[in-house]
Amino acid sequence: MTFDEYEKAMHLGQKEYSACMNKGLHPYLICMEDVMAPYETEAKVKLGLQEIPLNQVVGTFAEGRSNAFARNFMPLLDTDTEFAQKWMALYESMLEEGLRDPIICYEFLNKFYVQEGNKRVSVSKYMGAVTIEAQVVRIVPKRTDAKEIQLYYEFLDFFEKTGVNYLTFTKAGSYTLLLKEIKEDKPDSVFTEDDAMNLRSAYARFKKEYLAAGGEKLVTSVADAFLVYLHIFGYASLLDATGSQLARNITRVWSEFKIYGRERQAAISLNPVEDPKKHVITNLLPQKQHKAAWVHEKNTTVSAWTYSHELGREHVEDIFGSRIQTASFFDVSAEHADEELEKIIRQGYDILFCTSPQHIAACAKAAATHPDVKILNCSLNTSYKHVRSYYLRTYEAKFIIGCIAGAMADNNRVGYIADYPVFGSAASINAFALGARAVNPRAEVYLDWSTLKDRSGGNVFEQNDVYIVSNRDLIAPAQASREFGLYQTGETPINYAMPVWHWGKMYEEILRSILNNNWKDEDDSVGIYALNYWWGMSSGAIDVITSQKLPSELNRLTETLKTAIINRSLVPFSGTLTFQDGTTQDAEDGLAPEELITMNKLLSGIHGFIPGPDDLRDEFRDFMTVQSLFRPEAETQL
Repeated sequence: MTFDEYEKAMHLGQKEYSACMNKGLHPYLICMEDVMAPYETEAKVKLGLQEIPLNQVVGTFAEGRSNAFARNFMPLLDTDTEFAQKWMALYESMLEEGLRDPIICYEFLNKFYVQEGNKRVSVSKYMGAVTIEAQVVRIVPKRTDAKEIQLYYEFLDFFEKTGVNYLTFTKAGSYTLLLKEIKEDKPDSVFTEDDAMNLRSAYARFKKEYLAAGGEKLVTSVADAFLVYLHIFGYASLLDATGSQLARNITRVWSEFKIYGRERQAAISLNPVEDPKKHVITNLLPQKQHKAAWVHEKNTTVSAWTYSHELGREHVEDIFGSRIQTASFFDVSAEHADEELEKIIRQGYDILFCTSPQHIAACAKAAATHPDVKILNCSLNTSYKHVRSYYLRTYEAKFIIGCIAGAMADNNRVGYIADYPVFGSAASINAFALGARAVNPRAEVYLDWSTLKDRSGGNVFEQNDVYIVSNRDLIAPAQASREFGLYQTGETPINYAMPVWHWGKMYEEILRSILNNNWKDEDDSVGIYALNYWWGMSSGAIDVITSQKLPSELNRLTETLKTAIINRSLVPFSGTLTFQDGTTQDAEDGLAPEELITMNKLLSGIHGFIPGPDDLRDEFRDFMTVQSLFRPEAETQL
């Protein structure tokens, strides 16, 4: 019997050897010395006795007899060798007594390399063991900007709090997000034994169902898929879920797993698409009445953002009349969004516009549970297949506002007040600066942020004699003020121009695509990817209006610039871009939408900085955890 088992193991080794040779890979055990060669190290840490995942035991510490094993630790030597006899004896011993002695190994970048005990690993892997006891020495690489080093140092912080070594993520920021999902109230607290046991159980159950559903065929790792699942359904629900519920939920969000592991996760729609033939045909068919709900985190009294979306909803009512019944739901917090969306859907609403990025997780869960309901979230750079995001290309309007500001600034100094450092905001700031310098090459931009917690330095504009300022674009009636758009400061500000966010036009086109049965066609056209609407001036969803206080020459220039941007004869980001840090970027042919959305540096000529979440007042930090991109290490976007 033992002889037969060795032959089976050897066959697995030969199969792995051939597969590696066909792929041009080293067919024997990976040697840690080779893996470490490109890195400098700074410390060795004795971790002592650990239970380590066998799937993370990937090689041997030194070359030695590594050619006795294939890359997967299965034996390669013939059955009549001394090596084979020892392997078979060990197999028989482990059948009767289990593993008696721990192996000795080194850990580097959360992979394990065996110094003593290669046969014990081989037999354990063959027998289907999941973990093995080991005396572990960790070799710590020097910290650098390399992606794998940044991710490893994040793992070290996670390991210190949890003692968990079996989760291997592929994207920086994942360990931090996982702790927030598990311990929402105290993500920095140290794990208790119960915490560790619950996580191990939850992960094992998820892994079993994920692999059973075909997860090994996806590029998304088990740990990455686990994080996606938690973000949608929540950690508490996973702990309580039965096996069948877990399997059903995994099936519901399978498309999200397929997207997450890919470098490109979303397709970006830059303009509304209309199919004239379908438009004619569907007008002849009976029309289903839809119920569309607008779900807001705040209300119109306190939020200009909510007020602007409500204007959009009213526009839709005027356009579609009885064909679409609309309603608004205010003050829906992120904490209660799950239950509120369920209530709204139970009331028969089959189209949901959620206007806060903080509702994205609730949107994803509702979309997974109710695939027939069309759900959209007002945000940028999200990657959920069944939740479409929508936003406006505000940088186009900001470029024009910058042109006006540069022309009006007699002292060559203009100000810009931003709110949140989120996706797209750096592009808007930079476009404003490019516009100012397009008409005034000597223009300097002074940047301030309205959400900073520490503004003890005083008014940056007063200190630098700045009196032409671009401030918030949106204002609610209850917040009457003249400090919006582009204005000249003073006792009575003089308003010159402002961007106009015409959400109604965007809502109209999206709803028209649903009425004309084009929704599914759009979905099919982007394949497995998520769909993000990012529309600009050509769609009519964003515009610039000027006041009578502006010189007529600049009014004419504004109209000329709008026409040029709409017909693409003018591209705000073009030529060579020079940033504050001295780096340059060739934008001769313009920048891709993805580059503009994720831009996280400021151009030279801008005096200011991009703050991180810790720089903002407490009430704005939750929002930043959803849409922030200005931490280079945080590439995980859920």
